[in-house]
Amino acid sequence: MALISVVMPVFNEEKYIRECLDGLVNQTLSDIEIICVDDGSTDNTPEILKEYAVKDARFRILQQPNSGAGIARNYGRTFASGDYIIFLDSDDIYEPEMLEKLYRIAVTDNLDIAVCRSDRIDTNTREHIVCNWTIKDKLLPDHKPFSSREIEQNFFMVFVWWPWDKLYKKAFIDTLELEFQDLRTTNDLYFVAGSVLKAERISYIDDVLVHHRVGMGDSLSVTREKSWNCFFYALLQLRRFMQKEHIYQRLEKDFINYCLHFALWQLESLHGYSYCLLYKALHDEWFEILTVKNHTAGYFYDKKLFEKMKRIVTIDLEHHMMERIWKLEKETGLTSAVDIDRYIAERVWELEKRAEALKISNIK
Repeated sequence: MALISVVMPVFNEEKYIRECLDGLVNQTLSDIEIICVDDGSTDNTPEILKEYAVKDARFRILQQPNSGAGIARNYGRTFASGDYIIFLDSDDIYEPEMLEKLYRIAVTDNLDIAVCRSDRIDTNTREHIVCNWTIKDKLLPDHKPFSSREIEQNFFMVFVWWPWDKLYKKAFIDTLELEFQDLRTTNDLYFVAGSVLKAERISYIDDVLVHHRVGMGDSLSVTREKSWNCFFYALLQLRRFMQKEHIYQRLEKDFINYCLHFALWQLESLHGYSYCLLYKALHDEWFEILTVKNHTAGYFYDKKLFEKMKRIVTIDLEHHMMERIWKLEKETGLTSAVDIDRYIAERVWELEKRAEALKISNIK
């Protein structure tokens, strides 16, 4: 048995995976196992994984048909034998002492979950971008460790709900009925937030130990455009879990505020057709299903987000898109408003037909 099991989904990462794997091979805590799940890669990734496994017996290489990172994490977890487990991404960069520092605090304080800070690294310039918002310590208790119940306000904004900055006691998460969801994006929200909600002993260290790679300019943005609705299903699943565990009532206000924040972040980060699909879904039903539209301004921590939500609820997609076109006309001096309006109307009709096919109106 290893002290820590590292579970890592891998898909077509030949450009970046060597730097990632080198960071694991050179960890100052050597008593680890590294479980790499090849998620149906079609490039040279499998050969690179085999190369590392031949040189280092701590590697275990698993393979599955392309099913997404969530399914890969679940699969890799079934082979984990360590006292603790961490789910890492295969394109990020890890400080050599990351696992040792997390393990040390986890053992010393008998933690269910240990969290570290992270930043971003630009793939092209190698510039490090400070990300103080990954742990909002001002919202946390003034003592360590703490339980989830001691986070008194805005619970869902305290951490970011990705898995790779958190070390879990394996015996703890094995008691929970939690898995990563079968979603192309946001497959980690349910597992990560659910486990933190149930944790009795949580702590964090201020050291930046993970450098999250950005600026690759390809896969993630394309995936999110195609899976624009995944965050909604993740929120619904998390709400069901909270209701089942009888903790939803205590955190309902925090959760609804987070739903608004997350939905608007998703919308504002999309473009083109997926933007239209999400706008229409939020306007038609999703803000109501998430119970976001059921509350007045005083219920929300950020009044600007509330005002944005009210506009979406009030203005349908066609008029919203025309407003955007008129704003563009004003900024650019375009004069072909009639042709643009006709084009937008045609696109909206196509959108409604596609939305019907996707059964957006039947989501409960």
